[in-house]
Amino acid sequence: MNATSLHRLQRVFAAALGAVGTLALTGCISFDLKLPGESLPPEQLRARIETRQYAADFIERVARAADIIADGTEDAGIRANTLRWKIGASVASRRAAYRPEPELALVDTWAFAVQMEYFFGEGAGRALFVSQQQSALDTARALAREAEALAARRLDPGILADYRKLVSDYAAAERLSDLSFERAPIAPLWREMLARRIAKSVSVAPEALADASDRLDIYGRRIPDELRWRAELAYVESGFRPGDLSHALKRFEEELTKLSALAQTQPELAMERLAALQAEMTRVFESFDRRWGQTLAMLQVERAALAKDLEAMRVAMDATIERERNALYAAISAERAALAADVARIGKELGPLLLGKLGEVVTEALLLIILLVLILVGLPFLAGFLAGRAITRRSQPSGAPAIR
Repeated sequence: MNATSLHRLQRVFAAALGAVGTLALTGCISFDLKLPGESLPPEQLRARIETRQYAADFIERVARAADIIADGTEDAGIRANTLRWKIGASVASRRAAYRPEPELALVDTWAFAVQMEYFFGEGAGRALFVSQQQSALDTARALAREAEALAARRLDPGILADYRKLVSDYAAAERLSDLSFERAPIAPLWREMLARRIAKSVSVAPEALADASDRLDIYGRRIPDELRWRAELAYVESGFRPGDLSHALKRFEEELTKLSALAQTQPELAMERLAALQAEMTRVFESFDRRWGQTLAMLQVERAALAKDLEAMRVAMDATIERERNALYAAISAERAALAADVARIGKELGPLLLGKLGEVVTEALLLIILLVLILVGLPFLAGFLAGRAITRRSQPSGAPAIR
């Protein structure tokens, strides 16, 4: 075997060994993309989900109680207050429950429920619904008890007493003044109490996407209700009732019938009454136009406020998506660089190993080939030799000496 053949054989075996090494590496290297940030613990995820479910139930319960109160009265002021209650409770509970930190969202929701109980029981709203005040108080009290039960289930028992004191002190100090439910922030007190136990605001991509989905869902289901309640409130506050206009038109028709009969006997008196009736109807229609204009103006203000809120939400969502997308690209680039470094390192480590093993493999292969050649060449030769010897023995006379 010449040097050229030996070199070709070495290259073949090197290529085969490289292929085997590559297949082995594919089983050892895996691409593991980790997004930035830390995932929320399962306990906090459950707390977030149950807090938002409670907030949705909170709004539904308030809406039902307010509708029952409104259906039981004809007082425009009370009916307007039921609409204000629904709007204020919907906005405040949504703001509290949809905070990024699950613990803070739960504590803030709990605090708002206690504040509303104080408001209807002994605070500024203790006489808003007059004879039906107890219905509002019972609803608020039940919601506060349910919020406390939710906190007992989802907060650490070791610090539940501290949270209970925090909520009680906050609700006693920060009383609600009206049905708009404008509230002082509880977050500074929460962070001060936790100090070294502040939970990180986590927003890794999958959880941020789920959080955005939840927010869009609650806005999609609640904004139409709030817009309808605001329109009804503007209508009630305008003081206009369809019955007033119908009554005025009916009275105008009756007066015209009387004037028609009077004109046949006393034309001058009929003209005087007609002028007075015309002036009265002018005042009625001017009042209607003024109130209707006020209602439309209020609706335009509410629409502008709603558009502003939606635009702020859109800007926040765009910023969140852009931030998460940049973080994702950075994570992919980092993982790609780490993978390239690993491949280079493994290549450097595998190169000497492959070259070391190559000599052993080539040596063993050459020995096997030589043995194979010996077997292939030697077996026919040995067989021919044995066969010739046997034939020679048979052809000799019986008394002749054997040829060795």
